[in-house]
Parts: sequence; C-alpha cells; structure tokens
Amino acid sequence: MQKYSRVFYLLGFLSMPLFILLLVFGYIKINEMVSQEIHWGHNKSFAFGQASREGKLILLAVTKSRCEMLQGLECGEGKPDLGTYVLLNYTPREQEFQTLILDDRFASLKTEPLPQYFLLNASGEIRHMSKQLPSVEEMQKLPKKE
Repeated sequence: MQKYSRVFYLLGFLSMPLFILLLVFGYIKINEMVSQEIHWGHNKSFAFGQASREGKLILLAVTKSRCEMLQGLECGEGKPDLGTYVLLNYTPREQEFQTLILDDRFASLKTEPLPQYFLLNASGEIRHMSKQLPSVEEMQKLPKKE
C-alpha cells in the first residue's frame, strides 16, 4: 500500500500544471464569451409581447449603426433606463428597416437623417417621434393606450 501511495502523490504532483492550464484556458474562454458583441434591444415580436405584458412603451431607435453594449449617445448612453420602455434598435442594413420605410407612418426615415426615435404603444401606434432620445418624463407623460 505504501508503494502505491508514492505513485498517487507523484501523479497528483504531475497533474497540477495540467489543472492550472485548464483553469487558465477556462478563464480565457469565459472572458471571450462575455466580451462578444452584445446587442442592445430585442426582436420585434419579443418587444411587442413584453410591452403588452408589462404595460410599457416601445422605443424604436433607428440608428446608423447597431447599439452595442449600451454605448454611444445616440444609443441612449446616460439616458433613460430600460425600466421605462422596451427597446427595438434597427439600422439601415437590416431587413426590418426596409419594412419600416415602406410604412407611411415612418415616412421621415426616407428624408431625414438618422438617428430617429419613435415611441410606440403595444398595438404599434406612434405616440411620439423625435430626432433625440426622449427623456423619462416625456415617456411617462404619454398614454400607453388610446
């Protein structure tokens, strides 16, 4: 038995560097997964479903580039939190944007520069539109149904 215990100690000692390498590899892999692009916003069906369930407005932000990790002034950095609204973010490269510009309600997208913001209720009616991100006070004053 004593002969085998030395073998086990030796195997344990030799496996420590392998274990440390696995820990480092795991740490690096988790950091890579976390640092991948995070899109701010939801798809259309999710946003409308959540807005109707929670009684929130939908903030449709049509911006030049995708809002990544809540960065950029046109993406709402330092502006209202997501507790007030559900965000939909579209860019000109997306198929949903092409559908929007065919809708007469969003005619300003064809002629005016981006970004543009629309507050919609859960049934899709435009409650407010602006070229700047609306404030929390503006969003709370708007009726969610009509």
